[in-house]
Amino acid sequence: MSFLLDHPDGLVLFDSGISTNTSIAISKEQNLLDSLAKIGFSPNDIKYVVCSHLHIDHARYLKHFKKSEIIVEEAEYKNVIQLYEENKLPAVYIKKDVEEWLEADLNWRLISSNNEVSELLKGVTIINLGSGHSYGMLSLLIEQEASGNKLLVSDAIYCQENMGPPVKPPGIIHDVDGYKKSVVNILELAKKHNAQIWFGHDVEQFNDLMKFEEGYYD
Repeated sequence: MSFLLDHPDGLVLFDSGISTNTSIAISKEQNLLDSLAKIGFSPNDIKYVVCSHLHIDHARYLKHFKKSEIIVEEAEYKNVIQLYEENKLPAVYIKKDVEEWLEADLNWRLISSNNEVSELLKGVTIINLGSGHSYGMLSLLIEQEASGNKLLVSDAIYCQENMGPPVKPPGIIHDVDGYKKSVVNILELAKKHNAQIWFGHDVEQFNDLMKFEEGYYD
C-alpha cells in the first residue's frame, strides 16, 4: 500500500508501490502513477517520499520522483547499494530498480540509526524502527485532530496476526530480535499517541479502508 498525505506544507508519499520489474502482475488501478493522476497529481508535485524500506513491493517508481526528497533508513540504503555493487542482492530487491534510482540521481535523505524520531512536518513524524523485517525500517506517525492519529508501519508489522501476542515474525525477515523490538516500540508509540496502527499487508484492514477510487479524497 502507498499513502499520500496532503499537508499544508507539501505532499508526502509513504512508499511507492510494487515493482513491475518482476513477474507479479499488477492492474492499472494498482499503478501508483495512474493513481496519482486520478486525483490530480504527478511525481513532480510530491515534496517528500518516505520509504519504509526498499523491497520490491514498496519502493517502485522512485526514479520518477526527481524533484522530491527521498527519505530512507541509512542502514537500509547503504546495505542495498553495497549488495548491488557486489552483485549479491537478495530476491526482495531488484537490480534494475537500483540502477534506475542511481541513474535518476535522486535527492536522498538518510535517517541514521541514532536519529530514532525526526519531525518531517507539523503533525508528521518519522520513526526509525531500525533493523527487523529489513536492514532498516521507517514508520510514519500522522497526528490529526479530525480523524484521529495514525501510525503507518508498513512491513514492520505485516498484519494484526503478526503483532500477537505472541509476536509472530513473517516469512521474510532480516533480524528476528529486531522485528520483535519493533513490535514493542510500535505498540508503545500507538498507546502514547492514541494512534491507530495501519499495517503493511493486512487484507482485512485494507478492505475496510476508504480508497480514492471509491470516491473519497479529503
